[in-house]
Amino acid sequence: MKTRSLLLSSALGAAVLFTGSVATADAGHQVPESYSYFGAHVSEYWFDKHGDNRFREVTLPGIQAGVRFHPNWSGQVWWERNDTQGKYTPYRTYVGVILGSARYHFNDTNFLGFEPYAGLTAGQVRFDHRGGNGRDEEALVGVEFGLQRGFLDQWVLDLGARPMWTDYDDRVDGEIYAAINLAFGAKPAAPKEPEIIDSDGDGVPDEIDQCPDTPAGVAVDSVGCPLDSDGDGVPDYLDQCPDTPAGALVDENGCQKVLERDVRETLYLEFELSKADLTDESIEQLAQIDKLLTQYPDAKLELEGHSDSTGSVAFNEKLSSQRAAAVKDALVERYGVDADRISTVGKGPHEPIADNSTAEGRAQNRRVEVILRATAEEALFKN
Repeated sequence: MKTRSLLLSSALGAAVLFTGSVATADAGHQVPESYSYFGAHVSEYWFDKHGDNRFREVTLPGIQAGVRFHPNWSGQVWWERNDTQGKYTPYRTYVGVILGSARYHFNDTNFLGFEPYAGLTAGQVRFDHRGGNGRDEEALVGVEFGLQRGFLDQWVLDLGARPMWTDYDDRVDGEIYAAINLAFGAKPAAPKEPEIIDSDGDGVPDEIDQCPDTPAGVAVDSVGCPLDSDGDGVPDYLDQCPDTPAGALVDENGCQKVLERDVRETLYLEFELSKADLTDESIEQLAQIDKLLTQYPDAKLELEGHSDSTGSVAFNEKLSSQRAAAVKDALVERYGVDADRISTVGKGPHEPIADNSTAEGRAQNRRVEVILRATAEEALFKN
């Protein structure tokens, strides 16, 4: 008995290894969706108990035929027979089994390259006793579980097991089997579409998605990364400055970085002795001042009036204030400059820029300094 079990186990292992090697060479082959078949098998049948004969197990070769009429359903008839000998009897007994089965195939499941199935089976086990004891027949009802695998186009390997109840002394028998079936009129199984996994739901499969954590609803390119229309490295859905010029250095919001610098421009408008009236030359300089104010729209002007040392300090302080006011009035009236952008102050003779002991020096000190203060922004680009 042990020898037969070892031989059956070896046959099962060899069958698995053989079909596995064939399936590796032809990895796309599957069990057909529908076909008829005829084949042979070998099984090991165990008896729970059998009267005084004490049968324990028997190896049963046999044949089977069936039809798979639906991708999930098939039917089969099964016959097997062999002889064995009871423990306490000198004569041999022939054991025969005939079964009919209905099976459900899990055709969408792959278990180590095999297609699983489960079914119901019913039939009869018969004992033909040699030595004058006649024949016994017992009904069988049970379930079966197995695995199938196609190979070499028309062949199907079938491995399985059956626990079965008999009406003799409420006995439960069991059987394992290995079968080879030759398929006829096979309709190939439809190729299974590969499962497409798109974890972030952006429409790009995970296997080619280079940005697997894209937020929901964000437009993406062909490799699953958020669109970046201006190519500044900040995706469109975060870009607050979508028209950044090419090559610009940008911040985290996609806006071009700028370098801020202070701008200071100083002009000198000279006046005649003891007067606050603008000279023709000074009036011409007003246009330059207006140009600077237009160039720097946020700039402020400071007008500082100055005088030479001729006369009293009080007189010169008043005169310097009048000179600064005269320049402001001219800018407002002639060029429409906003008066709020201009501040004035009279410095008197206290901040000379030349020697008051000479006529030329005193002429330079009779002046209004026009000081423009602004902040300029310089756009930055990548090197």
